[in-house]
Amino acid sequence: MMNRRIFLLAALILFNAVSVTASQEKEIGFAISPMASPVSTLSGYGDFIEYLSKKTGIKIILKQRRKYSEINALLKSGDVQFAYTCTGAYLSGRNEFGLEVLAVPVINGKTTYNSYIIVNSNSSIQNFEQLKGKVFAFTDPLSLSGSIYPAYVLETMKVTPEIYFKKTFYTSSHEKSVESVAYGLADGAAVDSLIFEDMQRTSSPAVKNIRIIQISPEFGIPPLVVSPGTDKSIKQLMLSTLLKMKDDPPGREILKKLNTEKFILPNPAIYHSAVQLKQAAMLP
Repeated sequence: MMNRRIFLLAALILFNAVSVTASQEKEIGFAISPMASPVSTLSGYGDFIEYLSKKTGIKIILKQRRKYSEINALLKSGDVQFAYTCTGAYLSGRNEFGLEVLAVPVINGKTTYNSYIIVNSNSSIQNFEQLKGKVFAFTDPLSLSGSIYPAYVLETMKVTPEIYFKKTFYTSSHEKSVESVAYGLADGAAVDSLIFEDMQRTSSPAVKNIRIIQISPEFGIPPLVVSPGTDKSIKQLMLSTLLKMKDDPPGREILKKLNTEKFILPNPAIYHSAVQLKQAAMLP
C-alpha cells in the first residue's frame, strides 16, 4: 500500500513537472519595433497580440525596445520568436544572422511604402538642397525610410551628414521625428510614409504643421519576421493564423484597427530596391 502511494505521489510530481514544462514551452515573445511611439504601439498592437494568443493557444508576450538593433538582438538570441519590424532592420538581420520574413501586410492595396522628407509647413524650404546647414532628425540607424534613404541622397551629392547639416540627432520613432519638425526641434526629417499617413488618419496635431518636400521610390513594406531558430510547427501555426485573419470577423476588426487589409506570403522581390539602396548608400 505504501509503495503504491509513493508511486502515485511520484507520478503526480512528474505530471506537474511535465505540465509546467509544457506551459513554459507555449510562451513566446513577439516584439514590435519602435516605428511609432511606445504608447501608440501598445495601444495599436495590444489587441493584435491578444488575438494571436487566443487563436494559436500560445501565450504571447509583447516586447518593446527603444532601438531597432535591440529588437534584432532579441531575435538573434531567440528571446523573441517573432517581430513586426522595419525594412532596414530586417535586411540588417538577414545579413547578420539569417532573419526570415514570415508574412507581409497589405496596406492601401500595396506591399510597398516610401520615405517622406518633411519640413515645417511654415518653413521656406522647398527641396532637400535647402536643408544644407540646417538641423535634421533621423529616426534610427537601421531605419530604411528614416535614415538609409536620406543617407543615400547625401551619398549621391558626395557629402556626409556631418558636413551637410548643422546638427543631426536620432528620435527613435517616426512619430517623434514628425513632432520634432512640427514643434521646431528640427528643420527637416525623413519618415515612414505609413506612419505619417496613419498620423493623418488619426488627426494627430503634429501632422498639421508638416509639409512633404520629397518622396522616395517605393520599397518593400516593413515585414513580420521570424527568428531562424523558431520551432517549425510554431512558425507554421503563426503563419496560418496571420493568413486567415482576413476571413475571420474578429481578425478583420483587428486588421482594421491596424489600417491593414490582410497578411500575405512574402515575395522576396519586393525588397530588391531596398537592398540596392543600402548598397548605393555605401552601407553594409
